[in-house]
Amino acid sequence: MTASDTIVALRAPRDETRMTQGQIIAVLLAVLIAGLDGYDVQSMSFVAPVIGKAWHVDKAVLGLALGSSLFGMAGGSLLLSPFADLFGRRPMVLAGLMLVTLGALLSGLSQTVGELAASRAVTGLGIGVIITLTTALAAEFATPRRRALAVAATTVTLALGGVVGGLTAAAILRSHSWTWVFGCGAVAGAVLLIAAWAGLPETPSFLIDRQPKEALRRLNRALSQLGLAPAASLPVKSQAKRASYRALFAPGTVGSTIRFAVVYMLITTAAYYMISWLPQLVADAGFKPSTGGLVSAASSLVGIASGLIFGALAARIGPMRLASVAMVGFGLALACLGYAPATLPMLILAASACGFFLSASTAVFYATMTETFPPLMRVSGIGLVLGFGRLLSGFGPIVAGAMFAAGLTRSGVSLVFAGAAVAGGLLLMLGARKPAPPA
Repeated sequence: MTASDTIVALRAPRDETRMTQGQIIAVLLAVLIAGLDGYDVQSMSFVAPVIGKAWHVDKAVLGLALGSSLFGMAGGSLLLSPFADLFGRRPMVLAGLMLVTLGALLSGLSQTVGELAASRAVTGLGIGVIITLTTALAAEFATPRRRALAVAATTVTLALGGVVGGLTAAAILRSHSWTWVFGCGAVAGAVLLIAAWAGLPETPSFLIDRQPKEALRRLNRALSQLGLAPAASLPVKSQAKRASYRALFAPGTVGSTIRFAVVYMLITTAAYYMISWLPQLVADAGFKPSTGGLVSAASSLVGIASGLIFGALAARIGPMRLASVAMVGFGLALACLGYAPATLPMLILAASACGFFLSASTAVFYATMTETFPPLMRVSGIGLVLGFGRLLSGFGPIVAGAMFAAGLTRSGVSLVFAGAAVAGGLLLMLGARKPAPPA
């Protein structure tokens, strides 16, 4: 493959070449980092029942601790992730991993609800950056032919992180303190930080389109690490719109930006209610706190399969239609979770149905966003959508805690959040904007 062929292959809408070993390693790192996010996002929910008893705090206070990481995630997505379109993907991934590792460590050392909430907000900042970037990394390191599957893999691994987290938490809580749940997250974050520093180059797509200082030297270093041929020169600098929130609301882009933001806000508000409170709902049904982690793991495990299946079907059926169907299915499954009998098999079945449709909808929805936003606006666009959604969805666990404290039951609260099904109908009604050419 010549230098010009390398650049064309990285930017072409259709590519029949196979991914190199270096590209596979880079995508795998993005996938593993997404898995760490899946663990850290749910770690607080795993230990919430234990902390509530140990610190003698009610569900309204627990809701504040559960929601703090979501507000942090919103800040990371809205305020920090756009820097990846200015300075590069690699430095922001490393910064996000440092924040996640530090936040997990501080969470394990917390002595009060206030300290825990602040620590979870720090963790959320890092998660907000990383979740936004892992989809972009997967899209930009993969060949266009493998792009949708690579993006789906990152979203599926979020669910896998939840599986590992649930099983780990269940094992830890049987004989050790809840602080070890966060400790494991800190260790995993440190390991991935070292691995990313050593093995994750800057994406050639960013260097080609942005062309920062010493772009050609940096591009050839990245191409060498990815196992691709070096480039003798750079193409004409892209005249595409630069990363800014103003550009995301320009004619031609504003419709997709608003549509994605509203739909994501609706679905994540319900999703984080389910993720944050599921272990507590299982404990309230009369089971041990460790059992709640197992039910969460089962829900996430089912989601892995659904994410891959829907991701593979997206190219044939259409991602917007699939996402709409999955979102409606998630709303219905959430209502079923509320009315499921308080027996372990029925709770597992209802939670698994939620995990199936939730993972399916997010896998296809993320892939749609990576194709719709132009390259130099990709991380900013995804960051805005995810940040807006999480900023408002952070109230989900808090509002749910207040509802429980006011005397509402599992069925009543779940039915309220089942209104997320509206997101699927809204997405289907508005229709799909014609995606920008892949890059």
